[in-house]
Amino acid sequence: MRKEDKTKYDYKRIEIYLKPKDAALFERKAKRYRYMSCMIRDAVKQFNDLATKGKLEALCEMVNLYKKHQQELSWLGGNLNQAMKRANEMAQSEELSQSYFDEVLFPQVREIQEFLHDIKEEQHQIAKKLTRL
Repeated sequence: MRKEDKTKYDYKRIEIYLKPKDAALFERKAKRYRYMSCMIRDAVKQFNDLATKGKLEALCEMVNLYKKHQQELSWLGGNLNQAMKRANEMAQSEELSQSYFDEVLFPQVREIQEFLHDIKEEQHQIAKKLTRL
């Protein structure tokens, strides 16, 4: 652009001072752009402080929900263990048939335990992904 062309427009010059490390980062990020100023304008247009704040609030809510469900799943697992202990005691004292315990109750409880474990693992993986954002 010729100098007289620049005077046709209302330009504002902004100077910024960067440490060499930051300048290298800017240069690396600006490689896809024709000029570094284009990259900076694009970055400013894309930056939305309210959206970032909203994402952080959503992340905090998710973490609270995660903690609540983890606690509830732990309680549920504890209750299940207590029920199994009582069923085992009943089977030992012949108040509950051993075959019923072995063939019906125990397989169902094992399946529930695996299900609870899978839910907790999925929650853990989601939490890891969210905290990396």
